[in-house]
Amino acid sequence: MTHILENSLIAGGLVALFSVPFYIITKRAKQKQLALLKDRLLHKAEDLSLDLTKHELLSNKIIGWARPGKILLLADLAQSEVAVYNLTKAVRTYVLKTMNGTSVRSISLQIADAQNRVLDSLPFYQQFQDNEMKLKQFEKQAKDWETLLNAYLSR
Repeated sequence: MTHILENSLIAGGLVALFSVPFYIITKRAKQKQLALLKDRLLHKAEDLSLDLTKHELLSNKIIGWARPGKILLLADLAQSEVAVYNLTKAVRTYVLKTMNGTSVRSISLQIADAQNRVLDSLPFYQQFQDNEMKLKQFEKQAKDWETLLNAYLSR
């Protein structure tokens, strides 16, 4: 009985010895990536002489809003350049949720002009690329950005 207990403690110790440092290293690497992403967004805003009034992290993306110039910035880990969206012609935004049968394929923020034509689309969630466990969070963030942008665009 004591051998089983001793072996279990040794096995548990070995698992902890290798898994805890791996977890810490992975977590720090993710934090560094997100810090670099935020720096890229802030540097782009600085290059364009914009004052970001709000920025928010969306999984592996960061979105920023410069209210005075009606400029929206989107930085993505998968892309090297920061996307710049000029919303001077935009009249409204809305959240578009596309379905693939019973599962959600994507959630995006659509930016429309006065003729209700889509000017741009900002992806908040893409199936197989983003974590499905955070689907509700992505949907809430998209709706929050829709509310924020519509409040400024309607002025």
